[in-house]
Amino acid sequence: MRIIDADILSYALVENHVATPYTKPLIEKALKGELRIYVTHTTLLETYNVLYWYYHIRPRTRVAKKILAVAEGLVLVAPSSYGYHIAVEENVPLGDALLIATALEHNIPVIISNDRHVEKLAEKYGLIVENPIPPSIREKLGRTSSER
Repeated sequence: MRIIDADILSYALVENHVATPYTKPLIEKALKGELRIYVTHTTLLETYNVLYWYYHIRPRTRVAKKILAVAEGLVLVAPSSYGYHIAVEENVPLGDALLIATALEHNIPVIISNDRHVEKLAEKYGLIVENPIPPSIREKLGRTSSER
């Protein structure tokens, strides 16, 4: 059981990103039923916005089709409202706090992420973080372990 964050999902859905070869196979396996990955509506919205506004994927229907495929292929789970409390208590971005709280509430032990806030919180709350992106590629993204 794994839950995925918006960065990893975004990299998987962008065609020519340096991290796509490492993230896309996870989504493909989940869509084939070979791997069980949970996703929240919040994460799907974050991913949509990243694809549309940051990566400039157009037209809108192209982005919407990608999100629809993921929404229908992964396991949708309601985000936990406890994430609002975690965001305040831990002083972390709301999306990250919602992801942690959702994993805790739904007993999902593994979070697929490359986010430093998620890593820090996961350790504190006894969750496991899987980062499918190799260290050499993380350096290209500007997110090495030493920077966290």
